[in-house]
Amino acid sequence: MGGLAPAAAVELFVDRARAVRPGFLADRPAVGVIEDICRRLDGLPLAVELAAARLRALPLATLAERLDDRFRLLSRGARTALPRQQTLRAVVDWSYDLLFEDERRLFARLAAFTGGCGLTAAEAVCADDQVPAGEILDVLSRLVDKSLVTASGGDGEARFGQLQTLWQYGRERLGESGEADAMRARHGAYYRQLATEAHQGLRGATGPRCRDRLVAESGNLRAALDWYIATGDADAALSLASGMAWLWFINGDFLEGARWLGDALGTEGPRRPEVGATAHLWHGYCVGMSTHPAAGVIECEEAVAALRTGHDQVRLAEALVICATVLGFAHHFGRSLDALGEARDLLEPAGHGWLLGVHDLIVAWNLLSLGRLEDAEPVARSSLERFDAQGEVLLVVSPLNALASIAEARGDLDAASAAYEALLERCRATGQPIQVPFSLVALATLRARQGDDPAADALYAEAIGCSFNPWVSADAMVGQAAVARRLGDLPRSRALLDAAGGHYRHIDLPAGPPRVLAGLAWWALAAGHPDQAADFAVGAAEGASASGDPATQLLAETAVAAVKAIADPTRDHTEAFTALALRRARGLAYRSLTDEPDVAALTARLALLAR
Repeated sequence: MGGLAPAAAVELFVDRARAVRPGFLADRPAVGVIEDICRRLDGLPLAVELAAARLRALPLATLAERLDDRFRLLSRGARTALPRQQTLRAVVDWSYDLLFEDERRLFARLAAFTGGCGLTAAEAVCADDQVPAGEILDVLSRLVDKSLVTASGGDGEARFGQLQTLWQYGRERLGESGEADAMRARHGAYYRQLATEAHQGLRGATGPRCRDRLVAESGNLRAALDWYIATGDADAALSLASGMAWLWFINGDFLEGARWLGDALGTEGPRRPEVGATAHLWHGYCVGMSTHPAAGVIECEEAVAALRTGHDQVRLAEALVICATVLGFAHHFGRSLDALGEARDLLEPAGHGWLLGVHDLIVAWNLLSLGRLEDAEPVARSSLERFDAQGEVLLVVSPLNALASIAEARGDLDAASAAYEALLERCRATGQPIQVPFSLVALATLRARQGDDPAADALYAEAIGCSFNPWVSADAMVGQAAVARRLGDLPRSRALLDAAGGHYRHIDLPAGPPRVLAGLAWWALAAGHPDQAADFAVGAAEGASASGDPATQLLAETAVAAVKAIADPTRDHTEAFTALALRRARGLAYRSLTDEPDVAALTARLALLAR
């Protein structure tokens, strides 16, 4: 029961559509809908023909909306066809009726999975006295031979799945069998265990394999979570979602993590206090790192307070590290370092090397943000050494990033450039979604500082294109706006700043709006509006002071001094700007700021005027 290639399925649909509705127009919008319909019908020729025939009575959009009920929708085929070919259900019924009893039973049970499964999972969930575990592979092989199950896989474990049409049919058969609840309960238990084991499996040398398996099984993990939510098993739902939390930490998919954890926390039913607190911790982390840092801080600190009443010191130490990460992102650097100090005291006696590596990593980024380069470097190297000792290959890119930033802050731009390029290559090779755009932004800003604005423009555009975190996109837009301004494209510069401002407002990041206002001050100067520039600069300074972020404060102070030096180039104003530029050159910011080329150009201009 194989399907047509996508192009052939679309061609068949359009041909049959024109037979029942002469003049049917397959324009560009319609082709996209048709491609989706054919994909959801697995390219099965009979299903495609029956769907097209429904255009006698239904608009194309309505047909697509109703496709989930495909066995009722796609009925009454050509009257001259054989009985088994007259409806989609009939042709699947005919294939199903030819199966042996063990094949029918396993075919229906496989519908408990979402997106397929491996042999081990099939044996754990589907096997019983009627279909023993030792016979699962043989029955699966027969179903593959009969085109009712698909088999795929490279060097790893083979993966078995079903076409969407057959999967939906199998769900109906599973429901009729009376085994649906039992199968879903066993399915849930299997994937809850997988998520629980991932808490440790994502660490160290096993990390890439565990991460790839969780990604491949995301449909099943979500189905298991939904089952526990529906049945009111709060403990199971929270344990499953929390078990996967390090995946979102590593991948940086904070929005997805917030959604899963939020759904789990909404489960009705009793829960153990420590399980609930851990889920709240990770939910606060994902919310804080994606959209609302302040709200994330509150939820994380409340979770830490709840875990202090328990007896699991490792769980508490982990919570302190995660809470410190959000505190640092929200620019509460002192509180973050305090939490990390408490975590270290709990972790060092027990020798938890991997968690200590994460601890050192967050300490290093806090120190970098405070401009304490000499203190940050040994801690970043300690994180790298701890990760190397644990065989870590995913998170290790972050201390490498920190060390590249230190080289940049010290003015060794060639070394920093080489380090960022090597880091990008490593991030891509190991599949690091958050680190790729983050590293692209860092390299773009460095390229602009080196005087290559066209290269910086392309890197910023690439970062915006591949980032799925709004704050990374906004940071890239602010940088690209500065590049566009220096390249003479003031309308594009303004549009980018406005777009960045919208992103920052959406995520409630206090340091964001002042960065935009500082960029607008430079934009207004370039546009010949000094009074407007002064207003923007003052707004930037006020917002930066409240943000607590040293780099943003430096951007704002520079914008204020630049406006004064340009609009009113008195000796006091020019000397104040020159002094600020000198202070910046001594490395107070751990990474190049978006206005570095402007500061250098204005410093040189003022020096000429002073002669």
